[in-house]
Amino acid sequence: MSQDLHARYGRQMRLPGFGEAGQRRLLGARVLMVGAGGLGSPAALYLAAAGVGVIGLADPDSVELSNLHRQILHGAESLGTPKVISAAETLGALNPETRVVLHGEGLVTSNALSLASAYDLVVDGADNFATRYLAADACVLAGKPLVHGSILGAAGQVGVFAPGGGCYRCLYPAMPDPASVPTCGEAGVLGATCGVIGSWMASEALALLLGRRESSSLILVDVAEGGSRRLGVVPDPACPCCGRSPTVRTIDPAAYAASCGTMNPEDCPLEITVEETRELLAGGSAVVLLDVREDDELAICRMGATHHIPLGQLGERWQELARGARILVHCHHGGRSLRATQFLRSKGLAAVSNVKGGIDAWSRRVDPSVPRY
Repeated sequence: MSQDLHARYGRQMRLPGFGEAGQRRLLGARVLMVGAGGLGSPAALYLAAAGVGVIGLADPDSVELSNLHRQILHGAESLGTPKVISAAETLGALNPETRVVLHGEGLVTSNALSLASAYDLVVDGADNFATRYLAADACVLAGKPLVHGSILGAAGQVGVFAPGGGCYRCLYPAMPDPASVPTCGEAGVLGATCGVIGSWMASEALALLLGRRESSSLILVDVAEGGSRRLGVVPDPACPCCGRSPTVRTIDPAAYAASCGTMNPEDCPLEITVEETRELLAGGSAVVLLDVREDDELAICRMGATHHIPLGQLGERWQELARGARILVHCHHGGRSLRATQFLRSKGLAAVSNVKGGIDAWSRRVDPSVPRY
């Protein structure tokens, strides 16, 4: 390891049983963070600070003023920005060595299993039952560990679910009615409570990555009283997901429809690959390719016949786009275009997708004749 890495991580590497071997494990690890809000903020910050190599961010929401007292990944300058973009900027400033992967569509039924399979560990900070159960079931089906967190008022819990050691449904077999538990907006929440639970989630995630957790457990935390206790979780033979005769054998969209939102990603996904873009452009149907790069970038290269509106002008010119049009948005690497896609969807243009990787990915994987810069 380089001298810079030793300087950055030296104090945690001095911990008993950690050392350079432990740091290398973190540098090679891939963690999916579900939710970049109150719990995801401290969890993601500490995972990036510890040197986790890849952090995936799955969250479909944008930053709102009511978020800022507890969602410390975001600042006032990020209002209206997709949370995954705001979070990526904050994590990149904290640790440029951590690669942040954006999943701006959030964790949905069409991607849950593939995302869980692509990462070593899932950290769930979702704020609704459907996404929590979706993340938990996907982890069992993919054979991946899960760290779950939730809060209500001044109390919270952290669940650690190791493969084969008992899962979320061993504790909570059936999804409750979303109306049965008040939201943070209804019950209230202190930002510091989110910090306690989110930091504990990061600590348990690091313990799993370092091989220090082999069994499942549930940690109950009362921040107001200053107490906590850890309960062991054992596999339930009757569990509908990991039991002897499981009924949850695949991700059935109907089972999670109560709270996961109404968007059908298969109809119009938030993001598509450059290969899928090529197929749509060649398919003969009317597709608008929107380029939100600056004028000087457009002069270097383009993907073909595009409608050009620089991102900074989109707020004034978005009505140039037909409301019912199928719109594919691209920029250089995909960050600005994801922001533009979210903005256009907020204006009621539903058939809008971001081209992941932008024109750089197009040049590398589709058309090498397009100059890179």
